[in-house]
Amino acid sequence: MTATVPDPTTTRAVRRTVLGGTVGSFVEFYEFSAYAVLATTLAAVFFPAADPATGLLSSLAVFAVAFFARPLGGFVWGALGDRIGRKRTLALTVLLMSVATTLMGVLPGYASIGVAAPILLIALRFLQGVSAGGEISGAVSFIAEHSPLHRRGLYVGLISVGSVVGTLLGSLFPGILLLVLSTEQMQAWGWRLPLLVALPMGVIGLYIRRRLDETPHFLALKEERAREANPIGAALSGRENVRLLVKSFLLIAVNAASFYMIVGYLPSFASKSLQLTGFQAFAPSVIALAACLLAEVLGSWWSDRVGRRPVLLISGVGLLVLSWPAFLLITSGSFGLITVGLVVFGFLAGGYAAVTNSTLTEMFPTKVRVTGHGITYNLSVALFGGSAPYLLTWLGGVTGSTMVGAVYVMVLALVSLPAVLAVRETAGRPLRTD
Repeated sequence: MTATVPDPTTTRAVRRTVLGGTVGSFVEFYEFSAYAVLATTLAAVFFPAADPATGLLSSLAVFAVAFFARPLGGFVWGALGDRIGRKRTLALTVLLMSVATTLMGVLPGYASIGVAAPILLIALRFLQGVSAGGEISGAVSFIAEHSPLHRRGLYVGLISVGSVVGTLLGSLFPGILLLVLSTEQMQAWGWRLPLLVALPMGVIGLYIRRRLDETPHFLALKEERAREANPIGAALSGRENVRLLVKSFLLIAVNAASFYMIVGYLPSFASKSLQLTGFQAFAPSVIALAACLLAEVLGSWWSDRVGRRPVLLISGVGLLVLSWPAFLLITSGSFGLITVGLVVFGFLAGGYAAVTNSTLTEMFPTKVRVTGHGITYNLSVALFGGSAPYLLTWLGGVTGSTMVGAVYVMVLALVSLPAVLAVRETAGRPLRTD
């Protein structure tokens, strides 16, 4: 099977391809991070309890629900992406995410409808997770299959950049509201505003994606009638495919732990454990994400020149060796030292995240590219990322230690590094077609 990749070096083609692939990731991560920043407020609105810590844990547990729904989305949307096309599934995922988040923004609280409020919140978070399970996998396959060999790492890496930009906005907007509104105002109506923004974002994203062209790789697959009738079964069968799935799952582990710790754990950690208030309460996430953003741009660009494996190895070893010193600075009590620790940790997390998606999508053949990426990425993110805020908050309370985050990342770096060493270098090579 052959697939002729059109030259996307013109400004218009580059903008359309990259924008179409990244817009959904921007929307997804905006909505996920907004929930994380609002966790304390949502705990009071949906989980009123005598013990505020119990309410916060309940809110973080709902945060994790979306991640445990992601594997289901990975299976469903991955199979659809390999059967009906990348473009159509990308339009559907951004639509579902935006509708679920908008409905969440108009939910009555516990005081109005009782236990039905948290039940509906959980259901909508589940739908968010199902949508997110297909978003990243479809987007990376879409951009990778449109990209020239010498820029594929950069273009695919821009999906992670879009995720971080969305996360930054999702942290800043509710963070500013927490500063300018009183606790009573936030609990009464302020928490709704960041969630309701999802509606216009989703409309814009849907409009952009409906105007995209299907990838040449999928069109070639369709023309030659070579699509798999059962992409899930094909991805899970055969010794080689199983090895690919295991390597991909393990490779993502430290990426999931480090990135979602920044997104989901740092907001509540800053206020509860570090006792930060006002601007300083949400500044840690913003600082770490800014460092992460810079590292993702540089790392994805560099990977097209030196390869994916060197970038993964340097960042992975850095997370293993420097997470403990970084957290010592983060928990020092001095905001200057906290900033240094956050920059170090965020930069290493961003460097690793910059090339994980390009590495994964280059490992799988066209027939099961979205499915293979979707299964492994979402299972790993669900296990190591979505559970991190709840698990680390609980462990911090049980042990009384503020260093549990560092230990968590170091352990998963040990898990991921052998998989990195086992991955074949794919930079600059044509995508697999069989």
